[in-house]
Amino acid sequence: MRPMKIIPATSAHYQGIAEILNALEPERHTSAAEIEAGDKRRDPNFKFQRWIAAQEDQIAGYGSYNQSIWFAGPHKFVVWIGVHPEHQRRGIGSALYEALLHGLQPFDPIALRAMAIENRPQNVRFLEKRGFREVIRDIPSELDVQSFDLARFTGLEERFRSHGITIKTLPELENDPERNRKLYDLDWEISLSVPGDLAAGIGRRGLDKYVEYAITGPSAIPEGFFVAVKGDEYIGLSHVLSSEKGVSLYQGLTGVKPEYRHLGIALAMKVRGIAYAQATGHTLIRAENDAKNLPMLAMNKKLGFVQKPDLITFEKEVTRGLNS
Repeated sequence: MRPMKIIPATSAHYQGIAEILNALEPERHTSAAEIEAGDKRRDPNFKFQRWIAAQEDQIAGYGSYNQSIWFAGPHKFVVWIGVHPEHQRRGIGSALYEALLHGLQPFDPIALRAMAIENRPQNVRFLEKRGFREVIRDIPSELDVQSFDLARFTGLEERFRSHGITIKTLPELENDPERNRKLYDLDWEISLSVPGDLAAGIGRRGLDKYVEYAITGPSAIPEGFFVAVKGDEYIGLSHVLSSEKGVSLYQGLTGVKPEYRHLGIALAMKVRGIAYAQATGHTLIRAENDAKNLPMLAMNKKLGFVQKPDLITFEKEVTRGLNS
């Protein structure tokens, strides 16, 4: 049998990469077409490269580095390595990691980030052995949409309608010429107040990038984007994004300006999102919240979200060369 080779990935390897992802996370149902579509949408200003571990015609693992708005900085990179379960414990992950480090050298990186799930200790050990340390802990959770009892929250919005506050969808606000700018500013204001790493991690992306992500992009759902409005002022927002088309949604940012909190607005907007999911036949809403964000974790628990194993972000500072 020929030895394993580490080579740059091409579009011809999409199917093999999808098979690895599905072997590691079968609930995601990743397809080669989805990987290809994601690559076509990728910001060309962000550096990105994949490698595969190949043996004859079989892809045993792949690794990548990329730059991301979630870890903003020209010398900061997110790395990912995955090896098919049938090929683990053979040094393939280590070889892919070395290929990533070599590929990153021309860009003078100062920090690397990677993620691992708490209940996969071998992945945690792999990162810690290479000098990564935990910097963020997120709590993933899921809501069974179709069993959710909307009647439990009947009349919720009456609490704040007397204050002149209503909840509208993006299409209902399309006649406001300042809509996108106001949402962009509100999103940033809320992000700064969220406990944890959210705002510090992403920095403030440009208006065009925000609009593409939340309003016009392939994952955006205008009818699933809810805005709390008082007169001409936008005071809160909550939106769901398409995760697995027709099956699951991802809960995006939810928040309310400080002076309007404790009226049940955020809860009402999230219930609106669940009602949308029910009406459109989705089965799951997935969420991820920083472990420090206790108020939102409590709200999700009240709504019936079931917590999954923690998602840990690790970081390695690079100060004396990549191998330090």
